[in-house]
Amino acid sequence: MPSDPAFGFTVEDLARDQALRLPCACRIRTFSRRDLMALVGRDARLHLIGLRRELWCGECCEPPLTGWVIYQQEWIA
Repeated sequence: MPSDPAFGFTVEDLARDQALRLPCACRIRTFSRRDLMALVGRDARLHLIGLRRELWCGECCEPPLTGWVIYQQEWIA
């Protein structure tokens, strides 16, 4: 059974004008592609990114829940 190709997407696959929104128990944080590369590296898989301790919330100490990709216009506003 072939795996879902979406499981192969990494931080490097995000476009330069894309960001990742990750909600936790207390808020929603936005990470630009550049921020994610600095925190978890280019090859971090997006479907597992919430397991990376570097992205856990410093306020509530919870891992992020399922996130979503947004474009620059959305995260500037």
